[in-house]
Amino acid sequence: MEQEKSEKQQQLKQIRQNQCKASCSELMKSFTESLLSLPSKEKEYFLKWTQILIDALSPDEISSIRQSCDEKWTEVLALKKKHDKSDLLASKQTELEQISKKLQSATFGLEHIFREMGQIYEAHRAVQTQNKLTSWSKYPKLAADLMISGHPVELMDGDAGHVPLTWISSLIKKLIKKLGDQRVFVLSVLGLQSSGKSTMLNAMFGLQFAVSAGRCTKGAFMQLVKVSEEIKKDFQFDYFLVVDTEGLKAGTATLRHDNELATFVVGLGNLTLINIFGETPADIQDVLQIVVQAFMRMKKVKLSPSCVFVHQNVTDIAAAEKTMEGKRCLQEKLDQMAQLAGIEELCDAECFSDIIDFDVQKDVKYFAQLWEGSPPMAPPNPGYSESIQELKKIILSKAKQSNGITLSHFKIKIHDLWNALMNEQFVFSFKNTLEIAVYRKLEVQYGNWTWVLRSNMLTIENQLHTRIENGNLNKVEHSDLFNKMSNKYKEVEKDMTKYFEDDTEKEILVQWRGRFENKIKEFQEELVRGVERKLDEVIQQKKACKKLDEKKPEFENELLQKSKKLAHQLKDKAKDEVELQKQFNCVWSDWVKELTTDTKPIKDINLEDDQAKIFNELGFEWALINESKRSGKYKKISGLGKYNDYIFQKKQQKKTGQKIYQMLTVFVDTAKNYIFGFGFPDTEMIRSLINNTEEKSLDAVKSNPVATRGYSPTYLQEVANNVLKAVKDFESENKCTFQKEFTVDLSLYVFDSVGSLLSKAHKTFTLNNDAHTYLESKKSQYYNIFRSFCKGSSSAVVFGEMICGKLRVSIVEAVCNKTAIDLAGEMRCTLPAFNGNRLNLEKHLLTSLAEKEDFDAFINYIRKPRKQAEAFIEEKVNTYMSTESKDKALNILRKNVEDKYKFVCQALFDATNKVIKQRGDIDMWVEEFSCVLKDKLNLDAIFCQNFRDINNFDFLKDEIERGIDSIKEEMNQLSLDKMKEFRLRPDEILIDQLCNCCWETCPFCAAVCTNTIKDHSPEDHSVPFHRSQAVKGWHYRNTEIMSVEFCTTKVASDRRFYPYYDSKESIPFKKYRTAGPNYANWSITPDESKLKYWTWFLCRFEKELEKYYGLKFMEYGEIPSEWKTHTKKEAIQTLHEAYSANCE
Repeated sequence: MEQEKSEKQQQLKQIRQNQCKASCSELMKSFTESLLSLPSKEKEYFLKWTQILIDALSPDEISSIRQSCDEKWTEVLALKKKHDKSDLLASKQTELEQISKKLQSATFGLEHIFREMGQIYEAHRAVQTQNKLTSWSKYPKLAADLMISGHPVELMDGDAGHVPLTWISSLIKKLIKKLGDQRVFVLSVLGLQSSGKSTMLNAMFGLQFAVSAGRCTKGAFMQLVKVSEEIKKDFQFDYFLVVDTEGLKAGTATLRHDNELATFVVGLGNLTLINIFGETPADIQDVLQIVVQAFMRMKKVKLSPSCVFVHQNVTDIAAAEKTMEGKRCLQEKLDQMAQLAGIEELCDAECFSDIIDFDVQKDVKYFAQLWEGSPPMAPPNPGYSESIQELKKIILSKAKQSNGITLSHFKIKIHDLWNALMNEQFVFSFKNTLEIAVYRKLEVQYGNWTWVLRSNMLTIENQLHTRIENGNLNKVEHSDLFNKMSNKYKEVEKDMTKYFEDDTEKEILVQWRGRFENKIKEFQEELVRGVERKLDEVIQQKKACKKLDEKKPEFENELLQKSKKLAHQLKDKAKDEVELQKQFNCVWSDWVKELTTDTKPIKDINLEDDQAKIFNELGFEWALINESKRSGKYKKISGLGKYNDYIFQKKQQKKTGQKIYQMLTVFVDTAKNYIFGFGFPDTEMIRSLINNTEEKSLDAVKSNPVATRGYSPTYLQEVANNVLKAVKDFESENKCTFQKEFTVDLSLYVFDSVGSLLSKAHKTFTLNNDAHTYLESKKSQYYNIFRSFCKGSSSAVVFGEMICGKLRVSIVEAVCNKTAIDLAGEMRCTLPAFNGNRLNLEKHLLTSLAEKEDFDAFINYIRKPRKQAEAFIEEKVNTYMSTESKDKALNILRKNVEDKYKFVCQALFDATNKVIKQRGDIDMWVEEFSCVLKDKLNLDAIFCQNFRDINNFDFLKDEIERGIDSIKEEMNQLSLDKMKEFRLRPDEILIDQLCNCCWETCPFCAAVCTNTIKDHSPEDHSVPFHRSQAVKGWHYRNTEIMSVEFCTTKVASDRRFYPYYDSKESIPFKKYRTAGPNYANWSITPDESKLKYWTWFLCRFEKELEKYYGLKFMEYGEIPSEWKTHTKKEAIQTLHEAYSANCE
């Protein structure tokens, strides 16, 4: 399929090139040069005379052909009346069709010249040429000038039934450039052929839609009508944009064409005039069925135009009874058509008002006949003009209630409607591009609002964490956290209200307001619960180490006394640093042993030994375990392309008869339009088993109190049991048997995942509860005290050094945690990858993968997109801090150092002054100093019972200030890597912020849902650009042939697929949502565009993908040759262009 499409695109490109070569005809050259060179007034005369002369070219010929047509039509009718079913009737009908085509070909007007200009422009744009012989690039400006001056412009090619999107887009862009992005009210008209639509519009607004020379409108035309200054204050837009269309059931038009035209015109219009000519039920039914179906389609794609019915050529509109009866009949007919359309469009509708807001009393207008008598000698009917004025009042009253739409919105709407109509199922294919763009901007705002709340909560968490560590907080109340966040939350609410009420697209935004307000509330609740849980864990840890905390004063007092005593003994013996260190080291171990005589040390854990015991108990052979560890293959188990080697295949599958059966199945499947599916076994299901088992094991380990009670081998045993149970359940449900290697590798893989968590948690437990570990951490502090005493330092100097030692640790921790929050905020604002929505992050992640060309990284992204995104964020943060903006990051660090330095100095000054004024002692000084610091610094308790002789507090202050100055100098030289040792890290903060979104993947191509909100129900999962199914390993069932098609191509085709490896029934791609829960909530819109990024990826890693999946790009799964011309530069360029357009 992709090969055929690639060939067709090449053919189309060749046609466009041929058009470019033939685009310099003398007629077009002369016409465009005249328009470009003439002043505006002369241009008007030129166009008018050109039209007059064109009309005069072939009136006789047209009249002759029309006469032949009438004669032939009379003959056909006569034969039909006789019920003649002979070959003569068929022959006459064929002749009539040929004469009709000849009549169409003979009709020529200015619109054909302008259509040619559009074709020339589209051809040159398609092949990107700069032909010096034509000024094609100026054509849109030329057409825009004509449209501004009041000329109609062809919107839909009347002969080809095609909308030239490139030409129309460029034209509207030029309009916007000249007029600004003005708001317009789009008035469209629908009706049968020759029912007076164009005449009515011309009479109403003084327009120039073609009605002369016996011509009927073909296609669709649009014309601007400026709102006059006198009435402009009553309207919220600047122009009416009137769209006139060809008649329904015109000539050889098919029902499909009429439905497309009606859907397109109704979708474009803010208001659609439904023009009905005549009074008979047949006249009405012809147009109503098509119109009602068009309105129903609008309802299903959430567009809400309005309509007015215009009954023209009514013989007697004076009789009120007849008018009421006519309206009643119309209402009945509309309700009947609504029910019929509902059946066809699969939508419940009992009456027309279920589809559209419609009042039959107000929205139906009866018109008198245009002529009094029979043309050509009949005079105009004054009643017609009166009806026109009344209708105009109705239109203006409805327009006053509308905001209209901007020209840029109108341009997008044309694209959306036409692209959807080009697919078989309009509703299924429609994408509201403007709505998507507005939603993407809302996602960016949502990210900003959540960041304000998150950064505020991080600051609150930091403060409360410090208070808990200092023993000043024993319980965190849920309500207290909400109260602390209340001010920021009110600011966010205010910003949200302003955004939803003042944004230029507020009419579109209103549909999401309630949902996003609820999401912000849920986000706040989630933040509060998360912080409450974390702080409760800290409180539990604090309580768990209460026994050690009670001993700390005793330990510190003993160590101080011993250090002082040893210093007194060595005062005159040891003079150099080396000797002092040697003497101190000799006694330190004895001191620790003496102080912990009654305390049993906490042992280190050995996970390797515990794993070995578990494997032994489960009866696994050591050879299997050692081989898996030696090769390291278990580490890659979650990212394998296939798992066939891990599964026992039944003997009967290997029999010759089974092979013949499989070959026949392939033949039958190929005959059924290539049925796709996973082969045996289902790789995705096994990968889900692995990922789910890992997640459940991690959750189980996190729920165990390792940090407060320590590690137990039973935790690892529980993990092993979970693995065994998951494997057995999978085998039972899917009727397959894994080899022992799979269970061993999965167990080792999961052990690796939980091992780091267990080790980290046990280390926390040891630090908080082991007296030996605590005392060893104090060795350097008491060596410094010992050394100071040896030097003969006073108690104030030693006490000052001891306090500075405690301050150094707490200031470093506080500065690093604060810097982590500040750096995360700075990077989120300044790094392009971090300052947008989920889609923006995806764009930068894919760019990074392409630049590195690392196949393993690509596979990790395809299989575990969140993990790859986390790795990307971590890498970007490290690059920012180490190279890109190292100086800026260091400045943030130094600012926080300066802030903490000033804070501590002020606390020191205030405590000292208060103690001196009140003539307090050292106990009072310690209490005052600690009281100020306890909310900002995690400060170890200061014990002063051995320093009660200190009474010169100014001297103590000076000593501590010198120490603080030294700390400041040290910290200004601090490496940014130091932050990795503390509780808060910028990469982890950004991961929490940016990855708290949806990570569901497309069941066909593994494209990741790009919704910024994690739980975005009832919105479907979606992605702006899907990929080739080969990216995920889809292939033709029972073959090794890859499926290279994009799923956006497949869902528009008549082909089928097997959703699961054991599926007995295939599902049509068009009904993919019925294939099960994995498919039901995905919105995959048919789309002909192919992102070159993924075609380049397939070609660049063709061999690697074949090896990874064990499949081949061959036969009908061969990569199209045109894809192989795509370069990495083009891939990245198109990625940025496409994603940027969708991010904005």
